[in-house]
Amino acid sequence: MKRVLIFLLIILIGCSQPIENNYRENLSSTSTEHPPTDYDKFNEIKKEIDYWHAKGPRQIGKDHYNQILERLNGVTNIPSEELDEYRRRLDSIILAEEPKDPKEKISTQGQPRGNNCENIETIIFTSPPMRIEDIGFIEPIGLMIGGHVTPIDHGYYTSKTWKPGDSREDVNQFVDVLSPAAGIITEIASMPSEYSSSSIGDYRFEIQHSCSFKTIYIHVNQLSDKLQKALQNRESVKVEAGEVIGKAPGFDFSVHDEKITLKGFIVLEHYEAEPWKVHTVDMFDYFEEPIKSQLLDKNIRQKMPRGGKLDYDIDGKLVGSWFERGTNWYEGKKEYKRSIGYWKTHLAFAYDGLDPDLLIVSIGDFKGEAQQFAVKGNAPDFANIDVNNGMIKYELIPWEYIKNNGERWDRTSFAQITGSTPGSKVKGVVLVQVLEERKIKFETFPDKKASEVNEFTDKAKIYER
Repeated sequence: MKRVLIFLLIILIGCSQPIENNYRENLSSTSTEHPPTDYDKFNEIKKEIDYWHAKGPRQIGKDHYNQILERLNGVTNIPSEELDEYRRRLDSIILAEEPKDPKEKISTQGQPRGNNCENIETIIFTSPPMRIEDIGFIEPIGLMIGGHVTPIDHGYYTSKTWKPGDSREDVNQFVDVLSPAAGIITEIASMPSEYSSSSIGDYRFEIQHSCSFKTIYIHVNQLSDKLQKALQNRESVKVEAGEVIGKAPGFDFSVHDEKITLKGFIVLEHYEAEPWKVHTVDMFDYFEEPIKSQLLDKNIRQKMPRGGKLDYDIDGKLVGSWFERGTNWYEGKKEYKRSIGYWKTHLAFAYDGLDPDLLIVSIGDFKGEAQQFAVKGNAPDFANIDVNNGMIKYELIPWEYIKNNGERWDRTSFAQITGSTPGSKVKGVVLVQVLEERKIKFETFPDKKASEVNEFTDKAKIYER
């Protein structure tokens, strides 16, 4: 029987995060007692050992143990008694049993290795993830919505049966969820109650299509019998293209290729809390025709790239994603434990996911909530702001999307979005200044107008990346 560690994931609605990353600490602080580099490495290893020790027996295998031990032995300039203490702590962890047949081996990280995966050069999707006739509309990657402060790494499939409100409580409104290609489902998890979309059920799973290529589904409300059995027995399970793997009135969908790393993330290590994010690829490109064209016809974004974009960082420029100093980068403050509120320290100056001509300021904490705003006048462009510009003032306004017929979109049904229109009421002001290549100063002034704000106060914060 193939066994894998089924992670209890702590996931934002539409955004997933395995609990195994909870042990990660902010490594930007330094110590007066040890050289910063060695101490930071040791601090990270300690937290990982503490995490797996607390998880209990048989949660990691021999390979994972050896990797941690090798890293621990590679740390220098740390008192020997401290190193010995954590060697003993690591040794006390009871490891998972190794499968007798190496062909059945699956890593504790949930990714098939060895003979369980194939090094397929190119993956072709021969089935849509939702039947074409069931699809109401599709939204691509790159949106910024609520707690999704930085551009989102997944898109959204919404069925024709979906209605605002209680669609996920009515199984009669559910449609089949399909596998786009053959693969092995190696991670299945129930969503935590604080992020669950339905009392019926809510699941996240990954399909590994090759050793380096996978798709991720989130907010699937019912599993197929095969997947439900795999969840109960903690098994991996093979699926075929077009196979029904669950049901829902809509779900999140993303595609990730470890052979591809996005160039618009300046420091990849800052996204270790969601390591797949930097390997996100176009969610339409891998479908064969005519499926690709049929799916694009359901995509509400009309401007190129049709599949959206999430990586906007440019070194030395304001554009892109930022994190409040000392808050563990994308992971957020420790006290949130990657649960509700971890995004409060996130900030983005990016382009809208449906109308990329629109400047969006996305703030993790604006009057106590995560909110997104357009910019009055839609200028100056974030990509043109650097250390030479000094303090910049933006007035924040709402916006609405415009359909190809000139009407405003109701955000609940299919439309071809060709542009946007600004709102008239100013919701507040932000001041921002690029201080260094990867450091900015930022402050919000809710309910103020530009004429009422002239300089930073002592409430201004430093953000880095």
